[in-house]
Amino acid sequence: MSTYRIYSGSSHLEFDDRGAHIRSAVLKGKNILMQSPDGHQTHGGAAILIPFANRIRDATYIIDGTRYLLPRNNGQHSIHGLTRERTWNVTSIDDRSELYLRLEDSGYPGILDCRIVMKISTSSFSVSMNFVNISSKDQPLSPGMHPYFLFNGSWKITEPSNMQMLEYRDSYFPTGRLLEFDRKLLSSESGRKFDNCFLMGNRVGIDLGDHRIRIDTENMPYFVVYNGEYSLNKSVAVEPMVGAPDAFNNGVGLKILKPGESFSCRASFHEI
Repeated sequence: MSTYRIYSGSSHLEFDDRGAHIRSAVLKGKNILMQSPDGHQTHGGAAILIPFANRIRDATYIIDGTRYLLPRNNGQHSIHGLTRERTWNVTSIDDRSELYLRLEDSGYPGILDCRIVMKISTSSFSVSMNFVNISSKDQPLSPGMHPYFLFNGSWKITEPSNMQMLEYRDSYFPTGRLLEFDRKLLSSESGRKFDNCFLMGNRVGIDLGDHRIRIDTENMPYFVVYNGEYSLNKSVAVEPMVGAPDAFNNGVGLKILKPGESFSCRASFHEI
């Protein structure tokens, strides 16, 4: 495994070629991400999750009449995609880096070309993902990211003013129904523990006590908010995603790439 850094003034982004995992992000000299305390990519930093970002119920799904089996790495379920243990090809120049991976897996139909571009400026960094179906089979796609934002004393979501929460039939899997949700409850002051998915659109604001982060996205309107065990009471994960948890089965936000088709999504993180 190799680790890379891209720079812009006093800001930098550090990431590994294994899993394209972002270890840390410093903007305007301030560390904004909690680093993983145990080396697990989804316990700190900002994991890149491809081709699905959250759980797939029973680690299985059906597409075009064929059932596919995924690794059971979350009890009987599968979580956080198929690329975290794979090594990406990396080209890095100053404030920009490009990463490439060809995804082939027995649990996934066809072959998916994956390309990531990471950029950093003095006050922001962005992650763009582009996918091309180079096979003869339809491919399901619902990627995302898992950034843990450090806070000082408290945190709260400040925008959008209107949002909806997905209804859950049990602890982890949404029904697809959207419920109105009071944004003011998405804060440390509420005392609630979250591992829930929300439809928020293309802009989210987070007050982190002594600073604020704005997330702008393209084609990533769903966000999971997590402040459970792995947040260590000093961070909150606000995770931009293309689709909802279990999208491969419930279809919420799921993209289906036909042979030869491409799809792009992006998330930008601004220190404001």
